[in-house]
Amino acid sequence: MDAESARHDLEQARRSYDASAQPRLPRWAPPICGLLVGGAIALAGAGPASGWLKLATVAAGILCALAAAQLLLRIRSRQGITGLRGPAREKWRTVGICCIAIVVSALASSPNTRWIYTGLGVVVGIYTWVALQKQVRA
Repeated sequence: MDAESARHDLEQARRSYDASAQPRLPRWAPPICGLLVGGAIALAGAGPASGWLKLATVAAGILCALAAAQLLLRIRSRQGITGLRGPAREKWRTVGICCIAIVVSALASSPNTRWIYTGLGVVVGIYTWVALQKQVRA
């Protein structure tokens, strides 16, 4: 094997690995995921005074976050990428831990802190949109 074919094979392996860790997304996916994630945080921290309403808003926030995750996982599976390995697994693990922290703090929130969660939802929603926009098909 000459140096040029070895370089070509190595580049092909790197592109395959990158595609499995960060698949290309359609243009509509980043804004939807950004809205779902931002809405999840804002809903989870709505903090109504009633215990049942607080549980309902936290549950609605969890459902929004799960919808965003399911959307990305379905896009991956339609591209033939099943399972989470390597960097993808590490990213999803980090996101999962952050979600648990947000849910726990949202359960302890009060009506006075809902603006913090609303602002955090806007910031995280925009960040998610921009971060996922980097993976949009060219």
